[in-house]
Amino acid sequence: MTLIALPTGFCPNMFNLRMKTSELGFGSPYGGSEQVVDKLNDRWLLSLSLPNRTHAQAAAIEAFIGSLRGMTNTVALYHWVRKVPRGSMRGAPKTNGVLQGAKQILIFTTPAATLLAGDMFGAGGLLFQVESDCVADGAGNLLVPIINRVRKALPALTDVVWDRPTAPFRLASPSSVQYVPGYAPEVAFDFVEAIG
Repeated sequence: MTLIALPTGFCPNMFNLRMKTSELGFGSPYGGSEQVVDKLNDRWLLSLSLPNRTHAQAAAIEAFIGSLRGMTNTVALYHWVRKVPRGSMRGAPKTNGVLQGAKQILIFTTPAATLLAGDMFGAGGLLFQVESDCVADGAGNLLVPIINRVRKALPALTDVVWDRPTAPFRLASPSSVQYVPGYAPEVAFDFVEAIG
């Protein structure tokens, strides 16, 4: 498995990032009550499309698709709309060590730093989304509730990435470049987070 670089000028005109949860649901055959078990194996799904291009520009996209080799190789992707947090957390934040399955992450940052609902950050090769607004205390401890669960334990002092945090993604559906006279129309991609 190889991490493939994005081609120069890769800029989506449509972007969608959503979380896929993994759970089992059970319904009682008699009373109708239900129970759902969260399997704690969340992963990100990402869809995007690239705008029309000239035939010459489309050649790089065609080569990129080929280099992914279906689902074999991966590409590092991020949230194209919120590349940095809307909150004020910057600098070189670190985690306090996080257990697998955790619903919140303690980050060491600057006092009064904030993260807002929907902000994205990365740690240990994982991509996280903030569930609700949070503010660091006077010592710089920022307890962050997250949407997706922590899939693997993160050691203490793991770097927190706030500028274009990425995760590895695999191509989830066939993509191709079509050529018509004078240009290559929009190309659509569906990706799924690669779990290592």
